[in-house]
Amino acid sequence: MTIQEFKTHIEGELRHKLKCDNEPTPILDRLELHLKDFDDYDLTDLLNPKNMKHDLYASFLFQICFPSRIKMDIDAEYTPIKKKRIAIVSCKSTKQDYTCSADEMYSVSPIYRIQREFFIKGYDDWYIMSSKYGIIHHTQIIEPYNNTVGVLSTYQKPENVIQGWDSSVINNIEKQLNWMVKHKSWEVDLHISMSYYKPLPKHIKEMCKHIRQPMGPGTPLKRYAEANNLLNTLPLDKILTHIPKRPNKQPEQNQWWYHPNYKKFFGTSGNLAIQYKKDGIQAGNAYNVGLGKVSQHKGWVTDKSFLDKLYQTDSGQWRLKR
Repeated sequence: MTIQEFKTHIEGELRHKLKCDNEPTPILDRLELHLKDFDDYDLTDLLNPKNMKHDLYASFLFQICFPSRIKMDIDAEYTPIKKKRIAIVSCKSTKQDYTCSADEMYSVSPIYRIQREFFIKGYDDWYIMSSKYGIIHHTQIIEPYNNTVGVLSTYQKPENVIQGWDSSVINNIEKQLNWMVKHKSWEVDLHISMSYYKPLPKHIKEMCKHIRQPMGPGTPLKRYAEANNLLNTLPLDKILTHIPKRPNKQPEQNQWWYHPNYKKFFGTSGNLAIQYKKDGIQAGNAYNVGLGKVSQHKGWVTDKSFLDKLYQTDSGQWRLKR
């Protein structure tokens, strides 16, 4: 929706609210000045029925058109815009395979489900940062897709992992965050991984609070479950400092690593992850193999006797014969 289309749309509304038959030209001109930095995304959202229900439309007109007025001498009730605090969470690699709401699309992921519970209790609303769609509301209907950004997960094929963001998606995300913080005065907390956070422009990072995501198998689930329980006793800001805390890691020694398709490797899990980064080796998962907590990661083992038991599924995932 263009500014001119927006002006045409609200002209009748202004006449009704001001109870005047004449053209409200001065008010419209003043409105256009304030709208010069808006774009189609802003104006379309302003007329969204969901926002209309909360009187955002009337509030906006009042604040822009009557900046010096203390009281409104019109019939419509005026409800001030409530400053909201919202959460934005990374999209997940595991998704539904059919068209549905973003919330349903990512609800396959147990991490998303526990995060959603935390957002419902602790925030006014939550959005999802998608590698394909940008920032979307959890109620938005989307098509399924296979791509994710950054590190290869257990459930992702290498060809579906995006090593870098599409510039158009990042530009759209920047525009959306500017709109949320500057135009709506929302307080935005980014519950996103570093793969999603690093590409953001510096001024966006300064406007939003980043809650670093805990690493390691099971750790995000544990931290957000604890955060849910803490909401009953602690303020949100205090709880947010708990989520990214890392426990002290058990010291790791250099050792031999074995794989059916590669030469044996000597070093720590961190060394292995660096050497075979292109294969999606995750340091946290390899670390657990090195400590004997799990048997293998991406086909790598520290117990040589496991080599004969390793096999690959049709999807390329490594398994151990039981």
